[in-house]
Amino acid sequence: MVKVECLESKIQNNISISFNYPFRLQQAHFSAPLCEGTRKETLFLEGDYASSAQFFVTVSVLAFLYSLLATIVYFFYQNKYREKNRGPVVDFLVTLAFSSLWLVSSIAWAKTLSGVKTATDVHQILLLMSACRAQENSCEVLQEPIWTNLNMSAAFGFLNFFLWAGNIWFAYKETGLHKSTQRYPSRTPSEKRGSFRQYSQTSFDQSGAGFGQRLYNQASFDLSTGGFSLPQTSLGQPMLYRQVGSPTSRGPLIFVNEM
Repeated sequence: MVKVECLESKIQNNISISFNYPFRLQQAHFSAPLCEGTRKETLFLEGDYASSAQFFVTVSVLAFLYSLLATIVYFFYQNKYREKNRGPVVDFLVTLAFSSLWLVSSIAWAKTLSGVKTATDVHQILLLMSACRAQENSCEVLQEPIWTNLNMSAAFGFLNFFLWAGNIWFAYKETGLHKSTQRYPSRTPSEKRGSFRQYSQTSFDQSGAGFGQRLYNQASFDLSTGGFSLPQTSLGQPMLYRQVGSPTSRGPLIFVNEM
């Protein structure tokens, strides 16, 4: 709101200029005195910011409706939501889409809001009036536009982006895709126990060894013949070797963890 006081006629005029959503300012007009008798002029604001404003509002409404629908499905149709994993996958994709839309629309609306503030600056509007361009007349600003609600809308737009972007991880976990991409699952403590190898200082008079154990015969020395035989090992099936004529005795067992 501005006040125009004409010097010749001593008439004061309070002019109220209004504009609102969707901010097609070229359609907003007002009448201002010319300070030439009772003559007046009709002036229009400049700028069309409807596209960005409508885009921001559209994203907001669609996000609200989807959130309401998703809440109903979570509480009352959980079985159908989990059926064939379609619900979580759709929810994940929609969350990705809305996160991108919130970011783009919030940036566009913040830039548009800055343009609206510039186009509706009261000092710029005073320059549009012929009476205010004349130095003998007096023009004064009575009330400036209040931008609190519009500033809050832009701030809440970016806040919604962070909320939806943070929800991407939780929606992804619901799909179960992260489990299928794990090539090397973690091992439990019981699975980390290594198998053992069994070593025997002397050969056993038995056949076969079970449970993944392998028997190795230590080198034996025949006292009667003075002969010496080297130990033999096998990486295949467990085999037993015994020096002919050597006494058979049972020695201590050594267990070594493969880990």
